[in-house]
Amino acid sequence: MNFWQRLSRFGIGIVLGIALSLYFFGSRGCGSWLPAAQVLTSIVEGGVQLSSEVREAHPALTVTDVLSFVGSADVNFGDSGPRDTPQWYLLEQEGEAPGNLTALEVVLLDTASVVRRVAFQD
Repeated sequence: MNFWQRLSRFGIGIVLGIALSLYFFGSRGCGSWLPAAQVLTSIVEGGVQLSSEVREAHPALTVTDVLSFVGSADVNFGDSGPRDTPQWYLLEQEGEAPGNLTALEVVLLDTASVVRRVAFQD
């Protein structure tokens, strides 16, 4: 077997391997297993509730607003308490216009994810 035959068989193996990988794993994303994505998923799946303090301070804020913020926010692990009981996380996002949410503090409880602090763009 000469060099070109070996190279062609190697190329066929590579193409078949890529095709099988795309067939089996094509719909899966690479980022869903990262810690920030896991935290955001657990917040959304746990059911979001607003604490009474947040509801009184910001009556116009709805759970829908919070969920849309969580979908595009970044988790600040440095200022969060992932090892505390209960765990709490600080979610941040750059606000473009005044009045937009910029930060959210969420406590993960057994029954729900409770928003205990919010911050708006000045």
